Amino acid sequence: MSSHELGFELLRKSVHLVSVLIVLIYKFFGKEFVLWVLLLFLVAVLFLDYLRLEQNLKIPFFHTMYREKEAGRLGGHIYFSLGAIAAISLFSQEIASAAVLMTTFGDLSAAFVGKFCGKRRIFKKVFKNEKTLEGSSAELLVNLVIGLYFLGNPFLAFLMAFFATLTETAVNKIDDNLAVPIISGFFGQLALFFMEFF
Repeated sequence: MSSHELGFELLRKSVHLVSVLIVLIYKFFGKEFVLWVLLLFLVAVLFLDYLRLEQNLKIPFFHTMYREKEAGRLGGHIYFSLGAIAAISLFSQEIASAAVLMTTFGDLSAAFVGKFCGKRRIFKKVFKNEKTLEGSSAELLVNLVIGLYFLGNPFLAFLMAFFATLTETAVNKIDDNLAVPIISGFFGQLALFFMEFF
């Protein structure tokens, strides 16, 4: 990986660190407030993508954040906003917070460990992607730590971490920023329901 590619990846991934801010706003200001913040953000980035995709405008700095495959479609930040809105709307605060941070930090760890240390490709024929065992293992570990921090329950933490990692590994054409928080949160919330019910 060249220094230019590394800088581009760091810049792209640093934007996703806004997820920490989302979790903090949720914790200190509540669900309704954070949903309004996310909705305002979503409207703003949809407008910017309208200018980029429909009007062919190159907005300074903003247009440099896209990968080649995103040139003609909505950016990952829109899917991340939708995933975060869905998770916060549907799941408990702990499950939603873990799901949102797994989306960011799990992906971040998989990308960097996979790019720098990744040697063994996994599920290449099944999922048709370039994910590595090293990257996915790093993601699972990071997701597990996040789950343990927010949930305290090792089973729930592992379940969410497993489904977040599996989803991120499996999806190629579906945006993982949307799929990971919804899938990991769904299985976490479902397991929590059964644990409380039984």
